[in-house]
Amino acid sequence: MREKTYCVRKAKPEDLAAVTAIYNEAVLNSLATFHIFPRSEEEQRKWFAEHDERYPLLVFEEEGEILGWASLNPYSDREGYRYTVTDSVYVRRDSRRRNIGFALLSALIAHARELSYHSILAFIARENLASIMLHEKAGFVRRGELKEVGYKFGRFVDVVVYQKMLGEGDGE
Repeated sequence: MREKTYCVRKAKPEDLAAVTAIYNEAVLNSLATFHIFPRSEEEQRKWFAEHDERYPLLVFEEEGEILGWASLNPYSDREGYRYTVTDSVYVRRDSRRRNIGFALLSALIAHARELSYHSILAFIARENLASIMLHEKAGFVRRGELKEVGYKFGRFVDVVVYQKMLGEGDGE
């Protein structure tokens, strides 16, 4: 049996349809995002354009198919927060539990270090155990919990905050 070939690479404009489909599935069916309505092509093109060299958007491609994506995002538009970013990681529903998320998050962490960021934050619905386990596996530390700050599927949802320090020794 031949091994499948895959790569984690920077996203290209032609990847946008697959990236959007993966995201919109999460919008409609999970607490992985607090968007409630699927994103339009126009919204996604604008979002894609915002992911430049400073805020990379990566895809996991296997045998020519996009199975997941991840991005670094600004934590805040205030200058004093310029060394802190947030992450986003999404894997196609039929490709989960194959370490694709870990490959993407590991690549994001490497990019964040190369870009001289100091820390990465992850805001995760407390019920999203897969994302919590992914971030803990990648060395993120739980920093706190925000009670009922998200609202989706007709109810309020708690969000936990995880952080990965990127400096010397990744100190806590």
